[in-house]
Amino acid sequence: NPVRNEFLNGTKKELFFGPIVSSLEGTGLLTSKSQEGVVPLNKTSLVGGGNQETLHFSLDLSQTSLNTVKSKDYVKIEDLKPYGNPGEPQLPFKSFIVTLPLNSKVSGVNVSNVAYRPLLNKLNIVAHPIPIARASSMLKEKQSIDAEKQNPDIRKEMGVSRKSDSVCKTCNLESFFPGNLVSYDIGKDNKNLFVFVKFFPMQYISGSGRALLVTNADITVNYQLTDNKQKTE
Repeated sequence: NPVRNEFLNGTKKELFFGPIVSSLEGTGLLTSKSQEGVVPLNKTSLVGGGNQETLHFSLDLSQTSLNTVKSKDYVKIEDLKPYGNPGEPQLPFKSFIVTLPLNSKVSGVNVSNVAYRPLLNKLNIVAHPIPIARASSMLKEKQSIDAEKQNPDIRKEMGVSRKSDSVCKTCNLESFFPGNLVSYDIGKDNKNLFVFVKFFPMQYISGSGRALLVTNADITVNYQLTDNKQKTE
């Protein structure tokens, strides 16, 4: 889903970056994703093992811009799309499609040789839009909250303690979101198997407004070839 046009055309501010860092130590970021339900090796006759397809991600910081509307921020990066579920921060991601032989079994995707730059700006990243039905429910809740503000005794009687809806419900306020640099899905047709890779170069801590931006990384798809014609043991 695209960022609202008002953010693409909003007030542009300068992004400030810290020095290049070549170690993820201390960030808590995950660099790999494994495929669940991979066929056990002892159940399939292998033709080739330890195969890899490696993609390289490189980012020119001149391709980035900070767009702000009503104190909400969006970091725009050329050729990258916004990622996020409803209510989550909208962060840019890069998509890749890796084409493999149809008899491939993907064991996972991992990221290596990472270099990143911390963002020195304190950010308030805009949240991904909420569906109309959910927005309607939130509007009713807001009206209820407004009523409570006019009559504080209602809240005391109900024992209600409310938190701001602006806080991402799926985020840890003290750790990076999305937290993993990579995810993927698999599809196929009659001739090939496709690995749809999502790479998340920007990581954001909503509690502090801190963020980092990966500028270089290698993304490796690990797979094995199987002989589907042979009977399983």
